[in-house]
Amino acid sequence: MSNNEPSMVRVMVILAVAVMAVYGAVVVYAQQRPQIIGGNPVTIILTPGTPMWNPYAPSNMIGNTWDYLPLAAFNPLTGQWWPILAENWTVQVLPNGSGILTIYLRPGLYWFNGTNAIPFTAWDVYAQFYIGMKAFAWYVPWINQSLVDEDVRVLNNYTIQFLFQRWTPYIPYWLLTSWIDVPYPVWKPIVDKLKTMNVTQAAKFATNITEYVVPYYGLYPYYLSYVSTTYLHFTLEPPNLLSSWYQVFPFAAWQYYDPTAIVWETGGNTQALSGMLAGKITYDWIGLSEAQLKIINSTPGWSSFALPVFSVMGIAINPHYYPWNIPQVREAICDVINRTEVAAAWGLAISKPAYYPNPVIPVLRIRIRLMLGSSLHHAATTQVRLLRCLRA
Repeated sequence: MSNNEPSMVRVMVILAVAVMAVYGAVVVYAQQRPQIIGGNPVTIILTPGTPMWNPYAPSNMIGNTWDYLPLAAFNPLTGQWWPILAENWTVQVLPNGSGILTIYLRPGLYWFNGTNAIPFTAWDVYAQFYIGMKAFAWYVPWINQSLVDEDVRVLNNYTIQFLFQRWTPYIPYWLLTSWIDVPYPVWKPIVDKLKTMNVTQAAKFATNITEYVVPYYGLYPYYLSYVSTTYLHFTLEPPNLLSSWYQVFPFAAWQYYDPTAIVWETGGNTQALSGMLAGKITYDWIGLSEAQLKIINSTPGWSSFALPVFSVMGIAINPHYYPWNIPQVREAICDVINRTEVAAAWGLAISKPAYYPNPVIPVLRIRIRLMLGSSLHHAATTQVRLLRCLRA
């Protein structure tokens, strides 16, 4: 499922453990900048000649690389936004219940693959959401698929506008925090074909889109310079491209480190722990037991710390397919989830209410036992203890 497609929104606070080398894990010689070597407890399967860099493909490499950014980041603890690829945005809610989201992008940024640079513009954002909305039904029912050609508009190279036929306050949170990973010049052939199609034709064409093979381009201060099943190398962009990223990261300290950072795909937490203790990894973000944490904290040069973070976990549904396309079914699923108990089950000290607790679309309220049977209530509450469900 694409990370841009809204269904149910789940937000929960979890405790994550970050582990880093304080000293001594890497030998640093005179005049040599320390190299960042991160551990990632996963396994990468490389299949050259397939849509590895196609974000619409079910199996792609986009999520395994760290070289894409969203339009903005949001801090749910403080309610503050951090503009990234976007400089600013405005929302206009109209009397008929529709809404206009206008986004003003940051100029001077570039896509880069180690050889070629492509200016980042509103056309990239347009391509990503135009394809997703018309072919994959992103943001339906808030967007009208049959009107996507009219309702997604590029006003100039750094301004894009979306008209949502049904507005919900969640839309900025969904859209602005989405990674941008579709360079328009690469995807223009797909956009042009979709422009000749109606909604039914576009939906059938979606399979062709998932099979479309595109080259790699990153949109980040670092670009992917080497990839294998075990290692990923990320290298700083040339100075003429890197300078623009100081607009986004004014306190960046990348100049103090080796220009190439390495990510070691260790394949699992135990292997990552072994790599850390052997001095082959300088930081990691993994799940460790209390016994393993004791090992880390008793090892010279290493320390761990815990911090609260927000993470998306739980059940994802596609509201365009049966039975999830029935509003009462979605309502019923939300009715069986006790958000207070969910938070308590994890011993969480922070449990915030839904910002928009009522269903976005008016629905007929029903009791779960009338629709799905009384036995579902226990099963659902048992299986969704990881969730805080906001009705959608």
